[in-house]
Amino acid sequence: MVLTAMGKGGGGGPLYPDFVGRRAIFVGNGAGPVSSSNTVGDPITLALPNYYIDAILDGASTDGTTFMQAFPNAVGPRATWTAFYYSASGPTAPLNATNLSGKTFVVSALVGQF
Repeated sequence: MVLTAMGKGGGGGPLYPDFVGRRAIFVGNGAGPVSSSNTVGDPITLALPNYYIDAILDGASTDGTTFMQAFPNAVGPRATWTAFYYSASGPTAPLNATNLSGKTFVVSALVGQF
């Protein structure tokens, strides 16, 4: 999943990232994978160059049927993140071999600059 910043500010640029101290708040959206995997997940990246992800809050599809949980590969800055997707009707196990490419997920994160 590639996350793209949402919104337009007063000057026509994106609303996010919004800097808070040395970190930034990021709200973006991205499409789900063509085929979800319940073992390796879906790598998460930012469309913004020179940014890394510190933390990601759970996301949800805009149609409300699927939610996403993100997991880091390590503790500390510059970890890579992986998304797993769950059905909102029965979130007991990650979805597997499900086409989620038609769904848009809204995700919030804390990010930093390289």
